Amino acid sequence: MSTVDRKKVIQGVNELLNTYCHDCLLKSHFRKDYGKTEAHRFCIQKCTVGQQLKKLGEKLS
Repeated sequence: MSTVDRKKVIQGVNELLNTYCHDCLLKSHFRKDYGKTEAHRFCIQKCTVGQQLKKLGEKLS
């Protein structure tokens, strides 16, 4: 993967995080009620934005 492509993927990750995850009510609810690990698990396994982030992360590997 070229440097330009990596930068585009990282920019996409940052945009998703800033747009959807920064003030996510579900994330804060799960973190408060079930802890950090469960909130993280929810975001990766069940949240559509988390799944998109996971796919973008796989491109960087």
